[in-house]
Amino acid sequence: MDPTDFYPTEISWQQDSFRSINPEEFKALGIDPADIPLGTFAARKHPSLLNSKFGGNAYGFGFFETYDRLKPKDLKLFQSIIFDNQEDIANHYKDLNQIYRNIGLLIRFSKLGKPYYLIPVYLLSNTLFHVKSRVDEIAKIVGFHRKKYLKEYHAIGLLTHQDDLITRELSFRFKEHNFVILDSLESLQAQHQTLDLVILTNDLYEIIFMEKYSPVSQKMLSRKRLEQYAIYILWKIYNLLKPDGEIFIIANHYTQKTNRTTKLTFKTTKEEKNFILFSHIFKTKKKYRTKDKSLPVNIFEFQKYLSGLYVEQEVVDKLLGGKTLEKTNLDQLNNLPYINFQLTDSSFLGDQEKIWSKLLSVFFDNIFLKPLIPQTVKEDWKKTFLFHRLLAKSYDYLSRAKKTIKNHYSRDQAGRNGIKTHWFPSGPFGRVQKLI
Repeated sequence: MDPTDFYPTEISWQQDSFRSINPEEFKALGIDPADIPLGTFAARKHPSLLNSKFGGNAYGFGFFETYDRLKPKDLKLFQSIIFDNQEDIANHYKDLNQIYRNIGLLIRFSKLGKPYYLIPVYLLSNTLFHVKSRVDEIAKIVGFHRKKYLKEYHAIGLLTHQDDLITRELSFRFKEHNFVILDSLESLQAQHQTLDLVILTNDLYEIIFMEKYSPVSQKMLSRKRLEQYAIYILWKIYNLLKPDGEIFIIANHYTQKTNRTTKLTFKTTKEEKNFILFSHIFKTKKKYRTKDKSLPVNIFEFQKYLSGLYVEQEVVDKLLGGKTLEKTNLDQLNNLPYINFQLTDSSFLGDQEKIWSKLLSVFFDNIFLKPLIPQTVKEDWKKTFLFHRLLAKSYDYLSRAKKTIKNHYSRDQAGRNGIKTHWFPSGPFGRVQKLI
């Protein structure tokens, strides 16, 4: 069966946001159709974040969290490959694609050693909606910064993947500004242009786990080592900013496992079915069965549902016995077997407000740090859900910190922030790279 038979024909290959790859281009680009699962299409761009069923980001951030899922031979192969060497990747592209598939990532390599991305069709509209809402929030900050400093032109750094869809959308929306993509530690170190604003489109710890961003991304880290490296990244950002520069972070809010519940009422049968299906795929504290479209749900589990975890189409098809969700009624859904994939939470992505306040206060003065639900998301949720407990931190954290002018990072400050002063014998973070 050719996976390209299931490509979404309604997509315009020339104009779609993800820069989809036409199946007719596969041969010239060295793409093997067998590497594209049913229900997905190949693209050159991808969302900032799509949660994998195994935890982490399906577009690469999740490698650290799925590290222990790798077989010893796969781990050895992964660590032996030079990912900056296209020929080296080409020699191992089949093995790499199989590894990524096994750990739930949506990255693939062509026979030429070039990466491309898999976009789930059923998440397409939802993904574009959330990208737009995030770009809208970034646009507000760019606009505020322009009015505050009475400047029409800004140099803006973006810490994210080169192929992140957000970068393309921002470039289209703000053609008058110069966006600098800082997609690796090397690009951050090599940047000489001073910047008015630096934007992080994901949690700082998630960015550290990007394959190109940190040489530690393939190693297990202690919380202390991760904190040290995060402060190093912030120090590099600090030195790139102009005296009145600012840093803005917009990231998903992560909820730790909890026993707290909220009463949830579904306003559409489609959403009710989706949630029941979710509860049969993932292991939940209780077996959910709706009654009069309402039920009490665990907050951690519901927020995992809202995050849009990626599940392969084959898994859904097998569970539904080949039927579509539309043709499966609620009684049939309630009687489905349970797969019980684990809902993971990260020990590193805990109390983000506390973590961010501690890290950012080293180099920046706080302007605001607050939970956020973009207005477009609120309006969308009103059409599908009714919450009976306030979920104020359900979607994103928003943080912006104003740069503080400091001549140096003092030993006293280092001590107060839990940093050993012997790191800095030759100036701020003089030896920090030896830690990584």
